[in-house]
Amino acid sequence: MNKAEFIKGLEEELELEITLTAETDLKGLDEWDSMAAMLLIGYVSNEFGLTLTADDIKNISTVQSLIERIGVEKFN
Repeated sequence: MNKAEFIKGLEEELELEITLTAETDLKGLDEWDSMAAMLLIGYVSNEFGLTLTADDIKNISTVQSLIERIGVEKFN
């Protein structure tokens, strides 16, 4: 999976009406709430086998910081 595919999948998972970019502030989204955080955790777990913690969610601000937490090397 490349970054563009990941971002598109994230848009679909969170049912967003906007286009995300690497610089998008996830917590600034109108749709961001505890359910969105849970959907994000599930999406990352399903796609990468990585379980994000509550601390991870607190520390992730942008799509790019999420990608860095997952590991840039996991994207082709």
